[in-house]
Amino acid sequence: MVLTDYLNKKTILINPPVKDRWELIESMLDVAIKNKAVKSEYRETIKKTLFEREKSMSTGIGKGVAIPHCSCPYVDDVVMILALSKKGINFDSIDNLPVHIAILLIVPKDKISQHIKTLANIAKLMSDDALREALSNAKDAQDIIKILKEYEQKGKKQ
Repeated sequence: MVLTDYLNKKTILINPPVKDRWELIESMLDVAIKNKAVKSEYRETIKKTLFEREKSMSTGIGKGVAIPHCSCPYVDDVVMILALSKKGINFDSIDNLPVHIAILLIVPKDKISQHIKTLANIAKLMSDDALREALSNAKDAQDIIKILKEYEQKGKKQ
């Protein structure tokens, strides 16, 4: 699973003006709707599913990364939105550190194995300290995509 297959300049938020993880998740979902990856009539249902998942256990996986996610029958393909927050957002992460990189993931309900593999791949990629540092210093969405592509290429060679 290659993140850059699902991300582009329109699916990346830099320093969204949000107060908490709930507003961030909503903002990311709104980007998915704006880019027509999710139909607006399903917004509230998907939001509720994402919020329920987040309430059951924080998706803050540590080291400044969160992966809010759900599976649902209202998408045909993987939906991914990346948000970068310089100030950090409290996600009640397992290490209690603020989240600087959040990746929203919505996967079709009938692709549960893809959902699990995608979560694992994102977690593995984001465990790289140098990658997180590079992303934190990215100037814009184009820079983020360039950095991710470089790291994905490096991963293929190993």
